[in-house]
Amino acid sequence: MIEKKTILVTGAANGIGKSISLYLASEDYFVFATDVDEKGLKSLEKIANIKSINLNIRNSAEINRAVNEITNITEGLDGLVNSAGIFVGGSMLEISIENMREILETNVLGMIEVTQKFFPLLQKRKGKIINLSSEVGRFSYPFNGPYGISKYAVEAYSDSLRRELMFEGMKVIKIQPGAFDTQFMTETEDEYKKLIEKSKFKDQLSRILPVLAKEKRRSSNPIVIAKLVHKIMNKKYPRSCYKVKNNRSRMILEYLPTILADFLIKHFI
Repeated sequence: MIEKKTILVTGAANGIGKSISLYLASEDYFVFATDVDEKGLKSLEKIANIKSINLNIRNSAEINRAVNEITNITEGLDGLVNSAGIFVGGSMLEISIENMREILETNVLGMIEVTQKFFPLLQKRKGKIINLSSEVGRFSYPFNGPYGISKYAVEAYSDSLRRELMFEGMKVIKIQPGAFDTQFMTETEDEYKKLIEKSKFKDQLSRILPVLAKEKRRSSNPIVIAKLVHKIMNKKYPRSCYKVKNNRSRMILEYLPTILADFLIKHFI
């Protein structure tokens, strides 16, 4: 059995999840790095303090298999970082139900099932649950609805779970990242380029590309999130929510009257 503090990270093969896994391993945590991307996981296989596990969080059988595998290695988990997620954008009038189902099953239902299945291991050590939400989980933008809906759901889920587990003396923390320098940014940009080609909202969608390009230029290194997760894991009383590198303009819109925020989005964004 592993003697070190242990943590499970989903979406660990790339981006923020990978950065979290590498940093915590370097700080002497034993990391169970899980992802559906087998090729991406290979880069973690020979890293000390990391065990990579192929896991599709939309597949109940694979989650059960991962639970059994990890249960044979450790008596409990000190933390769970729900980092796995995908991006789906576009008009709410044009999004296919299949694509909508895909993002909700990945970003929301997968997170819920992973947390439920691994909870017995977390409960043994009063482990912390850290959910990766987003700055768009607080404010909805046009043509970003599918992703925004999934993150609003993560917000509600995290708040509900936190208020349930306070009776168990366990912590649930949500992180709301802004733009970070990962392949997620490129994938988002590529997604919008494809949408422009077939949408009735071509002109409006085209206005999003310069905004994304600007976001990409100002994006931060994901090590920032990794260090924050490490800090949270070592704090007795972490905050319930951390806003990290959020876009200031977006934050201002959140506090404006709805009619004014809508006017600014229509004419200036």
